[in-house]
Amino acid sequence: MPLGLRPKGLVLLMNINDTAEQTRFREEVREWIGGRVPAAFKGLGQGIVQAPELTEEEKRPLIAALEEKGWLAPHWPKEHGGAGFDLAQAIIFHEECGKAGVPIHRNNGINMLGPILIRYGTQKQQAQFLGPIMRNEMVWAQGYSEPQAGSDLAGLQIRADVTEDGFVINGQKIWTSRAHIADWIFMLVRTDPSAQRKQEGISFLLADMKSPGIEARPIITMEGFHHFNEVFFENVKVPAENLVGELNQGWKVAKALLGHERFNYFSSDPLVLGKAIDNLKSTARQAPRGDGAMWDSISIRREVATMEMDVDCLRYTRYRALTKMQRGEAPGAETMLFKLFGSELNQRIVALQQDVEGPLGTVWDESYRGDGPGHVARHATNIRAATIRGGTSEVQRNIISKRVLHLPE
Repeated sequence: MPLGLRPKGLVLLMNINDTAEQTRFREEVREWIGGRVPAAFKGLGQGIVQAPELTEEEKRPLIAALEEKGWLAPHWPKEHGGAGFDLAQAIIFHEECGKAGVPIHRNNGINMLGPILIRYGTQKQQAQFLGPIMRNEMVWAQGYSEPQAGSDLAGLQIRADVTEDGFVINGQKIWTSRAHIADWIFMLVRTDPSAQRKQEGISFLLADMKSPGIEARPIITMEGFHHFNEVFFENVKVPAENLVGELNQGWKVAKALLGHERFNYFSSDPLVLGKAIDNLKSTARQAPRGDGAMWDSISIRREVATMEMDVDCLRYTRYRALTKMQRGEAPGAETMLFKLFGSELNQRIVALQQDVEGPLGTVWDESYRGDGPGHVARHATNIRAATIRGGTSEVQRNIISKRVLHLPE
């Protein structure tokens, strides 16, 4: 397994082979996928293909298979109903599901909020929310970005005035994924506008989306999907028991969640990038070029090889960070590179895909390969946002220059 770093003198060598125990677990995951996961949930596009997410109703057979195995929340501890996977098992599970095209990785409740409640939540919050989250009975939206606070999240302005029995929220969130179908939203709000530093005076709240005064308005993206929303809050009352962590200490909670989100940023996932390159190579072997195919071009093969090496570099750098985490250490400054490098690499792959397809890569209604409406063109419009959402490339470079390279302001 790539997580085993072994010392040899003063040099740390990375062992990329599974241990015997990890090999058995990998086989167990493969057997579960092969025997228990319904066929409809295998081979789903996770690379070049960008498609609407499955509905909660459509996911039920997959959820049932996960529940039967006890793997609904792989990385949660067993005392909270999770599978209790260690770090190596969690990575193996993710890798095998990704290879098989099993879509289990997108769930704000399980992947993001659950670990936060386990770490910072009260016993009452854990009892109320963890079970429904794990069983996928409760859809959660993330309320972070605002019109004037995206990459600079600490600049958020939404107010939550403290009252005797809780909070009253006024303001707006934007780019709120799945808010139109969410049951609840976890959000950052400003509870002390007089705080000297903008990172201070922020709190982490949970709000019922059915509360009076909440309105979600759709944002339809260029490729025609309704995933994002802008959400307005007008005198929305939230009880005091829905505060996660300490009052005015929400930035600490936010950093823990953001670290997890950016480490696992979908557009920077080596598995996703690898699948995108596989699709690109398949296209290049079919797309005509003179008497042959586009794959006959030395320059295209060279560019593909370069991108494959870049994916490998990203994969093994992530393994190094994960190895540190497995040893109980901080993952290291290199994690700040993952989102930046991966999102820009994703855009390079899609751009070459369009070049290979030529004029057909701009066709909006159908793809000549028969992969559905706007297979390449629609995805190309979506992936343009990869270097903006989750922190722009410009902001990421500024962070790296300060915190990693220690360059002057």
